[in-house]
Amino acid sequence: MSWTKKEQNFLKDLQSEEKLCTEKYHRAAEDACDPTLTSLFSEIEKAEQHHYDMVTEMLSGSVPAQKPKEPSRKKDPHALKSTAKRSEKQRDAYLLSDLLSTEKYIAGVYNTSVFEFSDPAARNVLAEIQRQEQEHGKAISEYMQANNIYC
Repeated sequence: MSWTKKEQNFLKDLQSEEKLCTEKYHRAAEDACDPTLTSLFSEIEKAEQHHYDMVTEMLSGSVPAQKPKEPSRKKDPHALKSTAKRSEKQRDAYLLSDLLSTEKYIAGVYNTSVFEFSDPAARNVLAEIQRQEQEHGKAISEYMQANNIYC
């Protein structure tokens, strides 16, 4: 597949953003005080790495095959309750706020890119990644709401 210059630039930007997301989730998993968050951040880090790999594949000129959509998982709100101390919750709250802002931003970038690509298969891949980014944000906000962090 041959991308236009504009499409190539979008892919390069997306690749850079996904690399940053992967690094941010890796560091957040290391820094989180609540083991539930460590697990959540590690899970999302793997998804972000997969997004990076997909965008890299697109940059090389091919459109990755679509996997069937995984249903979103409902988490038990009680399982999301943190047992961390107040100072640890504040530290985790900072990580959560930063990552939620990141997810909002990257979902917006994917939204714009969907409109900019002419190839329907590429648009579908980008739209699916955007949906997954929204799910990441949802998981973060659900944790925040369960712990009275999200205002």
